[in-house]
Amino acid sequence: MFKAGRQVLQPVVQNLVDQFDASFQPGPKQRFVDRRHLEITGLFGPMHIHRDYYFDGGQGHCPADSALGLESCYTPALARMICRGAAQSCYREASRDLLEYAAVQVSDRQIHRLVQAVAPAVAPWLKTLPTQAEIALLYVSPDGTGVPMRPEVLLGRKGKQADGSAKTQEAKLGCVFLQTEVDEEGHPVRKEDSTSYIGSFEGATEFGLLLRQEALRRGMAQASRVIFIGDGAAWVWELARVNFPAAILILDFYHALEHLHGLVEAICGKETAEGKTRIKLWKGWLLKDKAGRIIQQAKAELVRSLDTETARKEIGYLENNLERMTYGTFRKAGYFIGSGVVEAGCKSVIGKRMKCSGMFWSEQGGQGILDLRCAFLSNRLNGFWQARTTEHASRNDPLNLAA
Repeated sequence: MFKAGRQVLQPVVQNLVDQFDASFQPGPKQRFVDRRHLEITGLFGPMHIHRDYYFDGGQGHCPADSALGLESCYTPALARMICRGAAQSCYREASRDLLEYAAVQVSDRQIHRLVQAVAPAVAPWLKTLPTQAEIALLYVSPDGTGVPMRPEVLLGRKGKQADGSAKTQEAKLGCVFLQTEVDEEGHPVRKEDSTSYIGSFEGATEFGLLLRQEALRRGMAQASRVIFIGDGAAWVWELARVNFPAAILILDFYHALEHLHGLVEAICGKETAEGKTRIKLWKGWLLKDKAGRIIQQAKAELVRSLDTETARKEIGYLENNLERMTYGTFRKAGYFIGSGVVEAGCKSVIGKRMKCSGMFWSEQGGQGILDLRCAFLSNRLNGFWQARTTEHASRNDPLNLAA
């Protein structure tokens, strides 16, 4: 059936190529050289075309390749499918899936090469997206997770290994989502399909700018309120201070609770009868805007604590985040108080694709897959391909070529 399809399409595609070549207006320096053969691969398999080739003294150009939106030798439909497959699973699995689902033979190395050629265009394309005009509560939440990297990438990088070396490099992930309503019990409801992701191996300063740009694209300037949820790390709050100065800052409730457990363990042991009672009491206080009372009581009990040093550290953590722990007020306002969206994103966006057994990334290769996967899971991959096909076609504009 695919063979019959190719036989039907072959003359149609060649006819289109001839029309493109006949209507092409070369740029001032472009000179026709000859007709050149190319084997292209599409959803029906390989086809052969002959098209005009021009040269301007520095760069060659085939008008038909741009008009057809070819990615190397692949049609845009197949190239989009290849990148979609690579965004979801490893290159080898993507190759197998293409063969199983579409009967198209593309090796894992060919998929890798295509991804390397296409992925760098994702980040510049994001900057061209229009700002959304939705008025809603807009949430911003960042996090980070380690990704296994190639040894040359990790040279000189400090890590958690016994010798101080690193096996991973942190990939930072940010998510932006909207809330437009609460349920009957007053609990916040995330707007369906409103979550978008941005990821980077850059440092916190550079990543903060990328996350701010994403929030602006999503309508931050039009949002009634911006809510920033973080896990308490110093770089997270600094990122918020610089890039989201007007946002409502919330410490993820479950991180606060984790440190609360650590504090009780250091004072009296969380598995003791007293410890269990204290955890229940202090958790209730957290939800009633009484974090300051917890700190005051914990300080009074330092003299009898089992581990004074750890207790002081946990008290310091709570003190540093005191203004971000008014959970009673946040819940009455109908806000989310947990960072579960971005934490789940670290697993689904990054971990599921980039932390599989045997994977070791270069920074360029890792960033490419991260960009593609964020675009795919943010429902933007199709829009990217439409824009890319249009960009290819624009290369035949003599005004653009002259510029």
